[in-house]
Amino acid sequence: MEQIERIAQLYPVIMRVMGRIRSVVHEGMDLTYNQYKMLLTIYDKGNCPLNLLARELQIAMSSASEMVDRLVNLGFVYRMVDEENRRQVVIYTTERGEELIRELRRGIVENYRLLLARLSEHDRERLVQAFETLAEVLGKLE
Repeated sequence: MEQIERIAQLYPVIMRVMGRIRSVVHEGMDLTYNQYKMLLTIYDKGNCPLNLLARELQIAMSSASEMVDRLVNLGFVYRMVDEENRRQVVIYTTERGEELIRELRRGIVENYRLLLARLSEHDRERLVQAFETLAEVLGKLE
């Protein structure tokens, strides 16, 4: 079977399983997964202009603005107008948002630990190697 056909057959299986894993790993999170991704993006960048955030997350500016509104209302981020370009709004995490990220990361790591405990040591190592390979190879497509 051709490589492209193999990928086309495997992709839905992988995405279905990853969706289930994501729901287990992110269990108990008060944010939607997209809100978490947005908060994490802002946190990792230190701050992020709204237009770059929309591009980075591949969502419309209006959707990005609505998500930021929700995160502002929850006290996890705040907005400031860029002093050098007054038309640009820059988003920052608050101390509360940064603490939430740290807490969620600890919880996610623990949930992965519990989930992967179901596998043998050999299968865990194979899974880690597969993820490392995927990250490396898919990174070349960006």
